[in-house]
Amino acid sequence: MKINTPQDIASALRDARKSKKWTQTELADRLGVYQKDISKYELQPDKISADMLLRLCAMLDLKIDIGPMYDIPLQCQEVDF
Repeated sequence: MKINTPQDIASALRDARKSKKWTQTELADRLGVYQKDISKYELQPDKISADMLLRLCAMLDLKIDIGPMYDIPLQCQEVDF
């Protein structure tokens, strides 16, 4: 799934949680946080810290793939020494 907005993050997290058939409370218990925190992350994803996002992704078997937005061909030049 391509993520373009914070709401896309929320959808990906919610979908992954539901695919595991976990409630917000079950996910919260596994992460050592409160259910209200999971609800907040799913409703206001712009409030998720980088650390918590990594923990959520690990728990939900999601990966974060960071790379260039566009495929830019690498340009090589021959150099005489």
